[in-house]
Amino acid sequence: MMPQRTENGLRTTEISLQLVELLVKHDGATLGELADETDLARSTIHNHLQTLAHYGYVVRENNIYRVGLKLHHLGDYARKQNEVYDIAKRIVTDLAEETELEVDFTVEENGRTVALYDATSYSDSPSFIVDGRLFHMHNTASGKSILAEYPETRITEILDQWGLPSETEQTITTRDELFADLERTRERGYAINEEEAIEGLWAVSKVVKDRLGRVRGSLNVCGPTYIHTDEREKTIVSQLDKKIEAFERSIAERS
Repeated sequence: MMPQRTENGLRTTEISLQLVELLVKHDGATLGELADETDLARSTIHNHLQTLAHYGYVVRENNIYRVGLKLHHLGDYARKQNEVYDIAKRIVTDLAEETELEVDFTVEENGRTVALYDATSYSDSPSFIVDGRLFHMHNTASGKSILAEYPETRITEILDQWGLPSETEQTITTRDELFADLERTRERGYAINEEEAIEGLWAVSKVVKDRLGRVRGSLNVCGPTYIHTDEREKTIVSQLDKKIEAFERSIAERS
């Protein structure tokens, strides 16, 4: 019997991936809890979990299933496979020391953003970026800086795929509002985020390009909103400009 296919691929694969994502979302779950949320038969869920456990992607502790550390290994491997990972690590670390804030280099993948490398040297500032966490593009400085460089057709594709979900009261939730914000980003030369994805977070972002003009990611500085002033924003943008120049020079030297 051939595996059942759906519009996006194999149904069996979709179920396994759905279960993994639910385990992450709920910080672990029992078989019964997964059955209640998915409307899948317990036997079906059990078979998928057993297979995932056999290959190390899921572990079972006192009848609670959790994602396995093998996924951490794979995510770390994926990050380090990025061609500019080592450049990002050096630049991000230096900028975090200079700004005394949290800094990350973010890339877009499948219409979402993820931090390739993150660093902070300011102990009194909370860490806002979680390694490997996927963010929407419409409500982050990193995402908006990248979107501002994309053609309208690509932006529309991303919005059709992920929508404009609201994370906070400040989140942009309409396309007209987003396109207006992206135009301001282009005029300003950098993107900003004021509590649009995470309450209490303020961020500034600029894109990094290769010598062919292709976007390789975005360099971002973030911190708590109470530290924001116009003068600090101006200083951070200046620091970003210098680091992006160094970043792009390093990319060009490899070509």
